[in-house]
Amino acid sequence: MTEFFDVSHNSFDTRGFPWGQSILRGEELVRVCYECTKDPEGRKTWQTRGHVELLLEQGKGNRWPDVLGCGAFPLFIVSRRVIDDWREDGIGEFPSNPVKIANPLPKRLQGTEVPEYFWLDGDAMIGAKLDFDKSGFIGVSFCPACSARTHNIRTTYDRQHSGTWPKMFLEGSWNGTHIFTTDLSSTSFFCTEVVVACARKHKHTNFRFVPAERAASSTEGIKYLPR
Repeated sequence: MTEFFDVSHNSFDTRGFPWGQSILRGEELVRVCYECTKDPEGRKTWQTRGHVELLLEQGKGNRWPDVLGCGAFPLFIVSRRVIDDWREDGIGEFPSNPVKIANPLPKRLQGTEVPEYFWLDGDAMIGAKLDFDKSGFIGVSFCPACSARTHNIRTTYDRQHSGTWPKMFLEGSWNGTHIFTTDLSSTSFFCTEVVVACARKHKHTNFRFVPAERAASSTEGIKYLPR
């Protein structure tokens, strides 16, 4: 039986890695919806497209990770090494675009070789549908005009933190891809155990793998690398 994980960066629990602070190029306003908000200015939807230029936080980082965290927008950014290892290990090739790291670099990274980075295009990687009820979400609805998803934030939080809740997919909806997104969000990624095995084998740094069986109520990742 396939084991699934919520996958992202682990920068919040790891020291020494840089952090994406601002997107200088590649972010676009793609939609303004007036149907699903009381805000007279509408609900604005921003997306990243194509090449991204990213400015790092100046006081953070002394070594380069394989997964780069980004606070400006929740991009899933991985190194060329990860992309190559996924291809060589038969995991797959996925829609991605280059990320250029802008100058100035953080002081302790100046003079180092900057890895090639790429962001994964989650909009083009939908591979399953989430079972929102079994995942502990309450009051889920989708705007008929812009398809934006909403839910009752407070009651959903209380429910998901009342015990152990999974992020569970609708039966038969997974398409077999090893790295994918769902209708939860184009920036919320999932993977199978083969991706974890690849990260362990090649010692990819700064991944966070949370077993999907508890991912709605926990953000604690597994220890996939030896100490």
